[in-house]
Amino acid sequence: MSSYKKLPSIDAARRRLLFHIGSVAAAGALPGVTFAQSREQATLASGSAGYTWALPFVAESAGYWKARNVDLKVLDFPTGRDSMQALLAGSANFSTTTDTPLVFAVLQGLKPGILANFSRYSYDMKIVAREGSGIAADKPASLKGKKIGTPAGTSGQYALAKYLEFAKLSASDITQVNLAPTDLIGALVRGDIDAFSWTAQAGNAAVRQSGGKAFFLTQDGYEKFFRSHQLLLVNQNTLDTRQALVKDAIGALLDAEKRIAQDPAWPDLIATRIRSTPAEVKQATSVFEFKVGFDDSFVDDLVNQAKWAIDAKLAPAPAGDLRALFRAAIKDAPLSAAAPDRVKLA
Repeated sequence: MSSYKKLPSIDAARRRLLFHIGSVAAAGALPGVTFAQSREQATLASGSAGYTWALPFVAESAGYWKARNVDLKVLDFPTGRDSMQALLAGSANFSTTTDTPLVFAVLQGLKPGILANFSRYSYDMKIVAREGSGIAADKPASLKGKKIGTPAGTSGQYALAKYLEFAKLSASDITQVNLAPTDLIGALVRGDIDAFSWTAQAGNAAVRQSGGKAFFLTQDGYEKFFRSHQLLLVNQNTLDTRQALVKDAIGALLDAEKRIAQDPAWPDLIATRIRSTPAEVKQATSVFEFKVGFDDSFVDDLVNQAKWAIDAKLAPAPAGDLRALFRAAIKDAPLSAAAPDRVKLA
């Protein structure tokens, strides 16, 4: 008959080892051992799969979220208006949108927070017409009496309003048709509308699909009338409860901005993502300014859009001062902490 007895020396050694491991782990450092760090989970609702969102797409494709221990799920929506609705419904932590849907939301009493203004342009939103419509490429006033499609509540609608001002026309001089972005090209090619107001990417597709029978109207001097801002929005719950994630979002955007500025080949990172070619991305975004920041001119643009929406009876006039209302929507503290020189607000 035999028996097994643990050696006291081994038990003692084991106890000493476990005690050492526990002590060092509690202190947060265990030489030679790496513990799996739990990763942050986040969702971003994108305002489309187009190059309008080039900077956040670079942040995604270059791995700048992952480098900050964030697993980012990106949901593509047809417009920034739709992506913002997902944010407000709590389906996403962040969304990308242009300033126009943001303006309508704030005027309606909703509370999206503007975490970053990361790019802007004057020329990417185009007026695209078809041959046989009676519209002349070099005569903006030839839009008078025409049917023009654009998605309501988007920067396309605001761009159209400003183009009419540029052409010395009013909203009553045209018939505006509310169409989804995916329906604009087909409606133009079929002749259901005479022109549309949407992105250069959509315009180029219309030229191809029409066999060259679609064309762009002049924008010479249009920059004095229109500027669009691309924004990263955040909902209040994320802002209140996930400060580390908010900080990571700002860092990822700043890294993407730096990559765009320093790497001429950056379009290669996102061309497949947006179903385009690097050359097309580079050419299309040549009219963009990529810079994360806030200044008073941005607030000016928000207020001017709000006045347009109110005057056109597209949105209610809120109580109180418009400038104070939109300034409160800008959540600049995270950007101020990361890059103080990027926030220049009164």
